[in-house]
Amino acid sequence: MSRKAIKSINWAALAEKIPQSEKPAFATFKAKSDQHLRRMVANPETPPKIDWTYYKKNVPIVGLVDKFQKEYDAFKVPYPADKYTSLVEAKEKEVLVEIEQFIKKSNERIAAATQEAERVKNLLPFSDMTMEDFRVSFPDEAINTDKPTVWPHTPDVQPENETGRPSH
Repeated sequence: MSRKAIKSINWAALAEKIPQSEKPAFATFKAKSDQHLRRMVANPETPPKIDWTYYKKNVPIVGLVDKFQKEYDAFKVPYPADKYTSLVEAKEKEVLVEIEQFIKKSNERIAAATQEAERVKNLLPFSDMTMEDFRVSFPDEAINTDKPTVWPHTPDVQPENETGRPSH
């Protein structure tokens, strides 16, 4: 992780989004991250340059400093290849598309709910409503006088929906 990435973490904003039950684990993670940052900042970003000419003048063994310099210059610390950044960025793009779809569907649901709320606000108050007004306003919930039902007026207790019982 680069120094820039660690410094750019907004811990306060992140802490607001953590559920209360996860606060101890978050505090432990932040402490480890801070410790890592302190260790990283304590060291220079690039190793100090070696003054080879000084050592060539002061080391009496001929060729030893040249050998060390050659080996030092040839030595490369293997650094793991970054094979996850592209996967994370691809997943981020997928999630952003899903978020946009969710926002679009949510806005549609909000519009439908707002429209329904307006319809209900514009209805006659139930205290002033007649059975006919109720049937016009709520056709699915009103009692159909052409096809009466028995109490409690739910489909599962109606005689035509019961099985295994002889009809009278």
